[in-house]
Amino acid sequence: MNESELDIEKKSKRIYWIDHARGFIMIWLVITMFLPTWLREGPFRFFLDHPENEKFTHIMNLFDVGAPAFIVLMGILMPLSFLKRKERDGVKKAVTHIAIRYGVILILGLIGVYIVQGTLFKIVNGMPVICWDALPTLGLVGLIALPFLWLEPKIRAIVASLMLLFYQIMLNIGGWRDYAIVSVHGGILGTIFGFSVIMIYSTCLGEFLLINKDYSEIQKYKFYLIIGVISFIGGLLIALIPEWYQNKRQVTLSYILISLGTSVLISFFFIALDKKMQRPIFGLDSYGKSPFIIYILAVVIEFLIADIIGYEIDLFIGILMMIVITAIALVLDKYGKIIKL
Repeated sequence: MNESELDIEKKSKRIYWIDHARGFIMIWLVITMFLPTWLREGPFRFFLDHPENEKFTHIMNLFDVGAPAFIVLMGILMPLSFLKRKERDGVKKAVTHIAIRYGVILILGLIGVYIVQGTLFKIVNGMPVICWDALPTLGLVGLIALPFLWLEPKIRAIVASLMLLFYQIMLNIGGWRDYAIVSVHGGILGTIFGFSVIMIYSTCLGEFLLINKDYSEIQKYKFYLIIGVISFIGGLLIALIPEWYQNKRQVTLSYILISLGTSVLISFFFIALDKKMQRPIFGLDSYGKSPFIIYILAVVIEFLIADIIGYEIDLFIGILMMIVITAIALVLDKYGKIIKL
């Protein structure tokens, strides 16, 4: 990255559309976490749950885009956050800050996995499998993307594309599909070669949108929209190739491209909304400022109710928990307690 491309303001200005988009994703995840199963079936399943037979299905639901959409927003902010801290504190402290931040998320995620599954390593169908879940994924993608910030965006995108292509080939002929099926989010391999690619692509988009000074704002957003459309359509076309089908559990190449395109298109709505309103949006803003804490809190509460207490979450308890989590998000926002991890 070229440091002269960015004039760092003394006061950090929040990017509302990112807060709003993150808030939307977090509200969506919290709602689906506490909705009774019967409400997530039928025609609503496309929006509120993974497809049936998710291990082997050749389709994906909009709900499958939740984690990738969050990763896209993380990646867009990463270059700007790193550059600001590098200008203020130096390269070493900037690297250390990001490494610790995502390292803590990874460790917390692995602790959560251990508590729920009772182990971090198991043998399934004769295969050694590292136990995995969403939170470790969010931590590891940040650590993997960090060294890529020293590459030019075009080179960064090319290397990431080769990683994704390699992963798809290994799914097809290297036996990695079986590993992904018995794990979650494709397991650690799906995170390294799939979800991390979304993070790396997004750092390229973030550097272009938030740092680059060679294009006007309108030109930047047009390019951003075009990337979203190309990724979405390209993913759909690639999914027509036998064995290259869209599947979230396996983290296939087509799934990654469709998720990236969908995430960009959804976030573009919030960009347009922000240009019209240019101010915080009650609720969305609060959820979007401390997303990791909100997510961890929701996971812990759901685990206590469903696994420790053993109570099947019904509609009343689900709504009550949504109200509690929303109240916490609003209080944190009101008193300026933004917890980024």
